[in-house]
Amino acid sequence: MKNIRNITPSTGTAKADAYQIITDRILEKMEGGQIPWQKPWHTFGAPRNYVSGHVYTGINAFLLHFLCDGMPLFMTFRQAKQLGGHIRQGAKGFPIIFYNVIEKEAPEGETKRIPFASYSTVFNIADVEGVNLVLPQAAPAIHEPIEAAEAIVMGWAERPRITHMDQNAYYVPTTDSVNMPAFGSFRTAELYYQTLFHELTHATGHRCRLNRPDLAENMAVKGAEGYAREELTAEMGAAFLCGAAGISPEATDDNTAAYLQFWLGKLKGDKTLLVKAASHAQKALNLILGQSPNEPTDQPVVQSQLEESNMKAA
Repeated sequence: MKNIRNITPSTGTAKADAYQIITDRILEKMEGGQIPWQKPWHTFGAPRNYVSGHVYTGINAFLLHFLCDGMPLFMTFRQAKQLGGHIRQGAKGFPIIFYNVIEKEAPEGETKRIPFASYSTVFNIADVEGVNLVLPQAAPAIHEPIEAAEAIVMGWAERPRITHMDQNAYYVPTTDSVNMPAFGSFRTAELYYQTLFHELTHATGHRCRLNRPDLAENMAVKGAEGYAREELTAEMGAAFLCGAAGISPEATDDNTAAYLQFWLGKLKGDKTLLVKAASHAQKALNLILGQSPNEPTDQPVVQSQLEESNMKAA
């Protein structure tokens, strides 16, 4: 397995900062218009009701996909009770809308059809307790690990513990651990490492490492400005680490640009924040690669990757 830290950097005359090129390329994609973000691992199909099997459509399908990170299976409070269980205390439900029609006789003897909307609340099955749930299994995709990406992960001596306990990607500062969906549930190996690099960048902000204030605010107040800034930093860190691993930009750039657009929208679209996030991301990258936090960041880039980036920026 190739050790990314032992790769000799380019000795040519080009002085371009590879990570600035990556930042510029992402900004250029973002200028092209809104890009829909897609979850890079399998979510077991469309959102549906666990009990009835009803598949949600329209605005309900969109909202349940957007608002929920877990498996897309839902049930109502009453359904959980009928199964002998209950909804976890403090769980947040998701609003869904049902359209229906009532028929009413008019004075002239005609029947009028009057449309109306009714509202209900469903909960993700992750918030259902006391029920033995039978969950669907997705056929795993066959991917080969990317050696250079694995070398980066395994070469970080102070890395957090990495687990695959459930189909969600997240970092937990209290246990200093990263959880990842199963490798085979990702559409491509490149998207697995991009997601892993995102969570590992979060981990660099732990108080025992770079002690990044935005990570602390991220954990304390979800939705605060620090939360959005931390997400920008983590995604830029993932982009830089993908560059360091020689992962083709075409494999990850669209999703990166879409993700960054979403969080910049939360901060009123100030693109200077992306440049600031890139600065934090470079420090995170240097920590993961075992360099001084302020060392130049083009050192670990594979030569061919740097040359490719220069050609694309021209």
